[in-house]
Amino acid sequence: MDSPNPTARPLRILALTSSTGSGHDMRARAFRAWVRRLAGDAAEVRVAHVIEDGGPVGRFGVWVYNTIQRHWPRLHHVYWHIVEVFGASHRGRVTYGGRHYRRLLAEYKPVVVVSFHDSTNRGYFEDARRLLGDRRVFCATYSGEWSGGYGFSRNWVNPAADLYAARTEEGRERAVALGMPRSRTRILCKFLPPEAFAGQMDEAERRRFRGSLDGLDADRFTVFLATGGYGANHHLPFLDALLPQRDKVQVFAVCGRNDKALARLRGWQAAHPEMPLHIEGFSTRMHHYLQVSDCVVTRGGANTMAEALHFDCPVIFDTLGGDMPQERLTITYFTENGAGVAVKSPQGLTEAVARWADRGPAFESARAAMRRLDVDDSPEAFTGEILAAARARAGKLPHAAATA
Repeated sequence: MDSPNPTARPLRILALTSSTGSGHDMRARAFRAWVRRLAGDAAEVRVAHVIEDGGPVGRFGVWVYNTIQRHWPRLHHVYWHIVEVFGASHRGRVTYGGRHYRRLLAEYKPVVVVSFHDSTNRGYFEDARRLLGDRRVFCATYSGEWSGGYGFSRNWVNPAADLYAARTEEGRERAVALGMPRSRTRILCKFLPPEAFAGQMDEAERRRFRGSLDGLDADRFTVFLATGGYGANHHLPFLDALLPQRDKVQVFAVCGRNDKALARLRGWQAAHPEMPLHIEGFSTRMHHYLQVSDCVVTRGGANTMAEALHFDCPVIFDTLGGDMPQERLTITYFTENGAGVAVKSPQGLTEAVARWADRGPAFESARAAMRRLDVDDSPEAFTGEILAAARARAGKLPHAAATA
């Protein structure tokens, strides 16, 4: 960790994100945690929700996105194309929300701008360089998409970026095809917070953790009903479907920021005390829960899958009501590689769990596929490269600008 200089202002890094779903925000926060770990007080990261904070058009768009995600996933196949057009309108400068963003740049004066969202690349880097000086700001993108087919937004790619990090080789190839110079690309699969790399539980620790949760047994096959931060889930129909297997499986469910869903789950639990079930609302301990679960049931959230891969937890994709274009990128990557299955109905979940519940060959095959896909990396190298660029750019600033 760098030793802070009490007479110098910290290096200022601006992380661009938006709360469409929760994965973009999670990666921006993970990046901030890594900067803190590697640089201490010598650098700071301001996380900016530049789309929704930019004005009513952006706020409405984010609301529509999250509402569709919760209730009508199939509608995203229309909305996604609309967003693609809006993103493409930022040619050389940010139009929608641009005034807010340019005020932020002028006030904060970052030496690095890092984008964690597909809609915060085009125009955003050009505005930063125009206002702050072409050689005085380093621009980078991290794309969390798992593959490069339908659903991969062309707005992820701004060839003006100094650095582009993709999650997989497939994602990098798509970025290169869209115009990103290969020499400026990197691969970083698991953009997770530092605590995710703090060491994994052994089998005895996993058994103790499961046994410590109300309603759960230390040894029984555990199904984790997960959700994104905003609570999109089908927990109730899934629980109804799993109820006949209550003698073989147990369920751990989280609800995200969805108090109504949590209340409904509590009611279901009271009506079915025979089902081994542990319920929580929003949680920041996914890295624990995935370790103690035998499989996770989730939509195609990119960050949830990075954690599942890291902790060797096979996945059952919830596609009830359809999937979103971005989710399809994730679902395709894992199902085609044998590390997960997608279900379109509660009965499909029942059948998938029944195949795995004895922890026999079918289950071990899925776990082996997860291990084959696993990559031994962490955000440390990427963050270090960003910090090195920040120091270089700060050195090019006039003294007054660097310390103002």
